[in-house]
Amino acid sequence: MNTLHILNGEEMKSVFQRTGYLRGESMVPFNEAMCVGKTCEKIFSEEFIKTRALTHGVSESDYRRITVENLEAVFHQEKQNLKLWFDGDMFCQINLLTLLGWLDQIGFEGNVELCIVNELFEPMDSYPLEILDHHSLYKQVLMDKALPSRISLPPLRKGIELYLNYCKDDNELVRFIKDHPDTPENRLIQSMLVKFREYGLGDLQYADLIKNIRAANE
Repeated sequence: MNTLHILNGEEMKSVFQRTGYLRGESMVPFNEAMCVGKTCEKIFSEEFIKTRALTHGVSESDYRRITVENLEAVFHQEKQNLKLWFDGDMFCQINLLTLLGWLDQIGFEGNVELCIVNELFEPMDSYPLEILDHHSLYKQVLMDKALPSRISLPPLRKGIELYLNYCKDDNELVRFIKDHPDTPENRLIQSMLVKFREYGLGDLQYADLIKNIRAANE
């Protein structure tokens, strides 16, 4: 009962609750999409909250309620063991990097374990984690858009490589959209969800990307 499970999003929490998985355990979702939009050096600072709220088109108070307050259980419940549940795709791994950066920033000294799940939220692999230096890693990747020389965690390395590719003006997602100028948006989104599964992006991210690229080409 001294373990807090941090899940990548409300959907995973809903599935776990519906199936009874981790019944009786403390669970909170990490509701973010850190691969989209700008960020700041100090995670969950006032500047960070303002920046991320603008990215998601919500008020700062709503961002605090939806994202920040869930994680306060790390402090209030004085949990010494954290188990992090994330998919291996880019979307989830950049969220994971941000979470690890925050734990490093606040000096969390408990035990941290990562559980990688598949698209059905079934556990696949687990890794014990050291959080030291992850805030520096977070800054290198999300602020400097640079590939660190050493990333020990295989799924995180893959997620970072995909993210840095995703940040480029010309990448495989952009080229795919440009190669299908006459495909209706909804059909193109469905194709990209399947073809680019490793990015982990959702309908909204693809819709925005398609609109922006098509508008720029008009």
